[in-house]
Amino acid sequence: MTNKTYQEKHKSFEIFLKKKQYKQAYDCLEELLSEFPDDEHLYNSIIRLTYFNMKSYDVARKWLQKSMSVRQIWLHCVMLSEIELTDGRIDKAKELYWTALDLSKKQKDIYYEEFDSKKVLSTLLKQIRTRERNKKIIVKAKPEVGVLNKKPVQPHIPAQSQTSVKANYSISIDIPTFTEAMERGFHELNPAEIDETLLWIDYNYLSIQRSYDELLCLNTVKGIERFWYQTETVVKVLKQFKGRVLLADEVGMGKTIETGLLIKEYLLRGMVKTILILTPAALVSQWKEEMSTKFDIDFITTDELATLDEPDNFWGNKLIIASINTAKSVRHFETVTGKYFDLVVVDEAHHLKSRNTLSWKLVNQLKKKFIFLLTATPVQNNLIELFNLITLLKPGQFKTEKMFKQEYVKKGNQRMPINKEKLQELLRDVMIRNTRSLVDAKLPMRFASTIIVDPSDLEKEIYDGISTLLRKWFTSDKLNRMVLNTLIMQAGSSPFALRNTLANMKNTENADEIDCLMASIENLPYLSKGKALIEIMQNNPAEKKVVFTQYLKTMDYITGLLEGHQMTVVTFSGKMSNRQKDEAINRFKNEVKVLVCTEVGGEGRNMQFCNTLINYDLPWNPMRIEQRIGRLHRIGQERDVFIFNLAVRDSIESYILDILDSKINMFELVVGEIEPIMGHYADDKDFEDIVMDLWIKSSTKEELKKGFDVIGDDLLRAKEAYINTKALGTEIFAEDFEL
Repeated sequence: MTNKTYQEKHKSFEIFLKKKQYKQAYDCLEELLSEFPDDEHLYNSIIRLTYFNMKSYDVARKWLQKSMSVRQIWLHCVMLSEIELTDGRIDKAKELYWTALDLSKKQKDIYYEEFDSKKVLSTLLKQIRTRERNKKIIVKAKPEVGVLNKKPVQPHIPAQSQTSVKANYSISIDIPTFTEAMERGFHELNPAEIDETLLWIDYNYLSIQRSYDELLCLNTVKGIERFWYQTETVVKVLKQFKGRVLLADEVGMGKTIETGLLIKEYLLRGMVKTILILTPAALVSQWKEEMSTKFDIDFITTDELATLDEPDNFWGNKLIIASINTAKSVRHFETVTGKYFDLVVVDEAHHLKSRNTLSWKLVNQLKKKFIFLLTATPVQNNLIELFNLITLLKPGQFKTEKMFKQEYVKKGNQRMPINKEKLQELLRDVMIRNTRSLVDAKLPMRFASTIIVDPSDLEKEIYDGISTLLRKWFTSDKLNRMVLNTLIMQAGSSPFALRNTLANMKNTENADEIDCLMASIENLPYLSKGKALIEIMQNNPAEKKVVFTQYLKTMDYITGLLEGHQMTVVTFSGKMSNRQKDEAINRFKNEVKVLVCTEVGGEGRNMQFCNTLINYDLPWNPMRIEQRIGRLHRIGQERDVFIFNLAVRDSIESYILDILDSKINMFELVVGEIEPIMGHYADDKDFEDIVMDLWIKSSTKEELKKGFDVIGDDLLRAKEAYINTKALGTEIFAEDFEL
């Protein structure tokens, strides 16, 4: 088979996969593997297809076993172990688990962005232990434990005056002595004994009888910097608002944290079991990450495309984070509105401002017990928008729209309220708005410097070469958009970030051009951005600095460069274990002056003890840039923050920096403000896609520059719209809705 035939068949596979024609996709891969039986990439593709898309586990087992005869990979061992476990072969599953564990320690180079090896293996071990324990219970359990009794053991609730209770099994429960350390044991890998588990059940059953003044969730969340007003907000929503509230805190005050705490509290108290979070498409993955890492709650999302094949099954899940655009689409609207949810959360709820939109109609028709609406700008254009939001929370609070206008809106000016005190009194029944003045959240200033470096001739040759090659591949439909995005972003980071991706593409008909590019990369004597980085470091060597990059290969280059200049460096990335991450942060705080950090690694870690940030490369999404800044510039930071942005002249990153800095002064905004600005700019499209569309369509530098000027002007108008909206909110709400 020629390379061309290989490419054609692989392209056919990708088309069938995109159309969800899995049988045809499978046939393409099976034919390819018959001629290329040692191709690891093909094995990965057919395993993912059969396991995740087709869910044909017997077929997946066959390909997993064949793949392992070529090369054993830890994730494939995990998949095979799960299949064996499902079929009841516990010993075989356990054997595969130990193989996977051993391989994961050796295969540090095999890193899956969507699968954390430690978490995956931990979950698998728990499943195996549970199966073993259940088998043991069936065979050996003693009747007095209560597991095999005909009547299930019921928790016995003591009288108020009692300090202990005797349950139906021979264990005394002394509630005051059940410590946090004891509870932690139930989250470790080794399972508890049955009597200890029943003790914990009784303890938690009694615990949920506490009043709302004592929150259960506070001891279960980790890595969160909570503030008193957030805790008070949770209590107020539980006690006063009874789970139906408009959370309208100013930007940067932590509405997501408040929502996560509320969700955790409701789950712990058994008050909700089904939850739907609706959010703009660009924020789905961010919500999933927040809920998973900070609150240990795993949601299924609409980003997992394979799950959407069967709408009834997808919307039947208990914990869902969904793009509101997906939920309101023709294919899903009737299904999702036909389900019942204990709790519905709507982020960026100002998108529900008009009752004529599908978004408003969707949320209005959802069957729900509790609902949280989240927005920093509940009024953007006029007071009718506020009426529409409150109607979703508490229908009838303002009676009819006509009566609302007559009583609360100035005739001829729908932005101006009348009877303001009465309006605010009714709003206080459904709305909380915490402001910066409430907590005296006066952050120190931040200063940004954009450093555009001139590339060497060889660097320019590499960047122009990869750009030309990518355009040719894309226009001839030989490259999908995701790979295109990855390669051009890697080129903007550093040539070294390109090497692995290019190496995996050498089977294409452009192998000679790829070889030429890789040879140029190997011959690079230095990088222009590297020289600029060293100058920044040497200007103030005593000050701690965080260097951000998106790619591990760029991290390796930066680390080697700094160590070559006698600087001690600690690294922090997503592939590290939690313990390694903690150690890295502690070393950075107490010993080392420089932390080199990847995008994934930096999420959720706050470093107010450092005040200098260097963006060695730049995400195309402004909200991700802001997340980096937010690690340092946040409540608790006592010094001015300095930000250095590096980019190579005429790279896409240099144009992005220009419009973000010169047009909207992004680096002078309050952390959190870029999100509503981007909402005014483009509700339904990712900024990265807008940039990529422009890059594809622009054949010259002049066209690219002109296109970015248009984006900059549009962003400036979005910023002005946000400022006007913010001023309107201040006029209407003032500080009358704080705790």
